[in-house]
Amino acid sequence: MTDVTIDLAGQDDVSALAELRWGLYAEYQGLPTEAPEAYRERFAAFATEALVSGEWRCWVARARGRLVGAMWLQTVPRVPIPGKRAGPMGYLTNVYVAPERRDGGLGATLLDHVTSWCRDEGYSFVIVWPTERSRPFYGRGGFEPRDEPLVLDLGPDEALAD
Repeated sequence: MTDVTIDLAGQDDVSALAELRWGLYAEYQGLPTEAPEAYRERFAAFATEALVSGEWRCWVARARGRLVGAMWLQTVPRVPIPGKRAGPMGYLTNVYVAPERRDGGLGATLLDHVTSWCRDEGYSFVIVWPTERSRPFYGRGGFEPRDEPLVLDLGPDEALAD
């Protein structure tokens, strides 16, 4: 892992981030029906705005100039609490390490970067909705199961029309 660097993503990384996200969904759900070019455009619109908003940060792992991993964090401000400091909460999502880079500690290193940054910035907590497969990974990173949140399901994500 000595050939890997970790830093925050910038606008120049948007295209490569779209490829990582495409790879994540292709790996776990099969190839999307959406044309790759159409997805890249939608992703670029989101990521370009997100990365300049200050609400989102994306840490990336680079090996020889190529992105091989990413973790996105959305900052959610909290309503002030009387008599207490209410630090923001972080929502960790879109965590992905390229298959050829797994099982060597890269995911753990990325997670440590993100959670250390959150501690340094005064976040109160970080949440993640893990898959069954990723629960042990987050557990090793210090995440604990809590009571399930209550969720109002307003309908499934709908497939885009071709």
